Amino acid sequence: MIRRTVITLVSVLALALTASMPAHAGSAPAPGPAPAVIANPTNVTANAKPEPVAKGKTITVTGTLKHKKNGQWRPLGAQLVTVHFDPAGSDRSRKVAMVRTTRTGSYTRTFTAARSGKWTAKYAGNRFNRADSAADAVCVYGSGRWQCPVSPTNPDLDCDDVRQRVWVGTNDYHRLDGNDNDGWGCESYS
Repeated sequence: MIRRTVITLVSVLALALTASMPAHAGSAPAPGPAPAVIANPTNVTANAKPEPVAKGKTITVTGTLKHKKNGQWRPLGAQLVTVHFDPAGSDRSRKVAMVRTTRTGSYTRTFTAARSGKWTAKYAGNRFNRADSAADAVCVYGSGRWQCPVSPTNPDLDCDDVRQRVWVGTNDYHRLDGNDNDGWGCESYS
């Protein structure tokens, strides 16, 4: 009888311990989320030239795409770069081309100059490389460079450089209108 009581107590104790243990105890832990892939930094460049440019002439957008891997910047070839144009004024930016980078990470695309605005190259990235973008603005003129702001690529002009009467309107970037502010510059050449 004592033996039967001890066996019964051991069985009850074993059942109680089993019921109080979590279901996964003793087995392999449940898998957690997959470790995140850390994307490499990228660098895309954009250069739209010539600056400034006459309306109807050619604008060439060039650049490179690189990623930093193992501490070094390396070309990122065979990747898509989208080119967007944001015209000066109230019109919205729009995608105008998709270009694939070469083995050396470079890209080139040619457009016809129609309006002043900003050219942007965008790389969307992927799970291994981060997204990046770069932009360059170009002034497109109809009559002469005096219609474009002074910049490193468009130095300040004087009437002796222009050598003709010109309409500058309210955007007298090169201060050709003199003192009368009538919108006409270099009037001494009329």
